[in-house]
Amino acid sequence: MLPRRAYLKWVYFTGLSLLGRETALLQRIVDCDLVVILNLHQVSPHSNPFWNPLHPRLFEDLLVFLKRHFHVTTFGSLAAAGRSKPRAIISFDDGYHSFVEYAMPLLHKHGLPANQNIIPSCVETGDPPWNIRLCDLLNSAPRSLIDEIRLPGFCSRLARNAFDDKMRYGIVLSEFLKARPRAEREPLWERVEGILENGKSPAATRMMSQDDVRQAAKNHEIGAHSYSHESMGFESNEFFEEDFQKCVRYFNERLHLPLSIYAFPNGSSREEQIRILKGKGMQHILLVGEKFSSSHGTVHSRFTICGETCRETRFQALGCKARELPATAGAGAG
Repeated sequence: MLPRRAYLKWVYFTGLSLLGRETALLQRIVDCDLVVILNLHQVSPHSNPFWNPLHPRLFEDLLVFLKRHFHVTTFGSLAAAGRSKPRAIISFDDGYHSFVEYAMPLLHKHGLPANQNIIPSCVETGDPPWNIRLCDLLNSAPRSLIDEIRLPGFCSRLARNAFDDKMRYGIVLSEFLKARPRAEREPLWERVEGILENGKSPAATRMMSQDDVRQAAKNHEIGAHSYSHESMGFESNEFFEEDFQKCVRYFNERLHLPLSIYAFPNGSSREEQIRILKGKGMQHILLVGEKFSSSHGTVHSRFTICGETCRETRFQALGCKARELPATAGAGAG
């Protein structure tokens, strides 16, 4: 039986489908020649209320839906993709091992490619980025330790031990820490980590290794998600350029793979940083933005996929959260 929230979502999106909304959204994509780029992170059956992955069952349903209604392609093949169906790209961030364990077998089963944007520092160390370490710790810490978290300017508290409350708390705390440069965030994070480490030591979320990345590159596109996974919109351009050059060197010297795709971490960037990437020859620059994209531009917006029911993820893939359409159908984003 579905939890209450998931059941209500099922009722809501099923109702929308019966009213023809799903068909209308798909027709809008066709009529306006829009490109749908989906942004995912983890696909796994192991839940964590503080940052819940997409269940493999939902992921496979999404793949079947995409295969039926879209031409699923890659960034490298986007411009040349046929127009018999609208085009879609499946784009993963962070480089979790769950991509190898759960997503890749399903992609292979359905004959579909994907884009995976890795964090080189995490590939090297095997450690997840700090925000995922935070979720691992929150999920294993007793309520009493979580209640000890006190940070200047952070007033939220975990109201109850219910799944929804944990999810909201995890998002708010993570966003609070993300919205500052590394020099300011690190001492705050160290304080939180020091408190939560007094609880049960959790199993760290596993990351892709160099061998995993090379194996994935045989069938999927590999891009960079920065070297250090900082919120670049809060960092200086000098920090950003140095971090990007580390990515370039890592792809050249360690992975021996071309680097043509860069995805900004945490949805955080500035226009001048986008111009820097264009000047350095990046062919595909990925944002989030909850907007449609185009085959003609360098900069691409993506839709976040994080549903709890099949209908919900299908509607997300159709752009139900779109904030706006491209200014001109078919025009590039830059």
